[in-house]
Amino acid sequence: MRWPERLLLVALLCCARVAIANDAYDELYRLYDYPQELNREQVPVCSQHGCERVTRVALSAAQWQQVGRHLAQPAASAAAEREQIREAIAEMERVAGLLAGTSGDRGGDLAGLTTLSAQMDCVDEASNTTTYLTLFEQAGLLHWHQVEPRVMRGYFIVGGWPHFTALLRERQSGDLWVVDSWFRDNGQPPDVVELATWKAGWKPEGFVF
Repeated sequence: MRWPERLLLVALLCCARVAIANDAYDELYRLYDYPQELNREQVPVCSQHGCERVTRVALSAAQWQQVGRHLAQPAASAAAEREQIREAIAEMERVAGLLAGTSGDRGGDLAGLTTLSAQMDCVDEASNTTTYLTLFEQAGLLHWHQVEPRVMRGYFIVGGWPHFTALLRERQSGDLWVVDSWFRDNGQPPDVVELATWKAGWKPEGFVF
C-alpha cells in the first residue's frame, strides 16, 4: 500500500468512529431502530418500506476504503464534489446491499414487486442515503457540502404523491441539492438535483412510476 493510501485508510478508520453530531442523522435515530453512535461497524440499512426493517451491517476496513476512495481526492469545486458523492453513494449501496441482503432493490416501487424482501421505498432510500452521507461527513470527506435532514414533496391532493429524499447544503453558497437514489436500481449513482427543481416534481426522463 502506498503512503498516501495508508494515510487515507488511517483517516477513514479514525473519523468514521466519531459520534453523531448533526440534525440529519439525529432525526433518523429518533424515528427508527438506529444506533446512537454511527460508525462503519454498525451502519443501519432500511428496507421493506418506511424503514420497517433496519439491518445493522459492519463494513470491513477494506470495504470502507473501497467506498471512501471516491472522495479521497478533495474536489476542486462543489459541482465536482457532487459527482464524487454520486459515485461514493453508488459504491456504498453495492457494499451495504451485499451485507444487508438488499442488492435486489429496483428503481421506484413497482419495479421491485417480485423482490419485496429487498425492495426499498423512498423513505428507505432517503434514510439510507442520509446515513451514508453522514458517514462521509464524519470522516472529513465532504469539503463543499454539509448533510441536512431529509426533505419531502407532495401532500397527496396538493403536489402529488409524497416523496422523500436526502439533502445537501453547499457550504459557501447555501444552495440546496437533493440526492435521490429512489429512481435507480441498487448500486447505480443517485440523481443530484437542485431542491427547487426537485420540489417542482422533477423525475428522470423516461421514468415511469
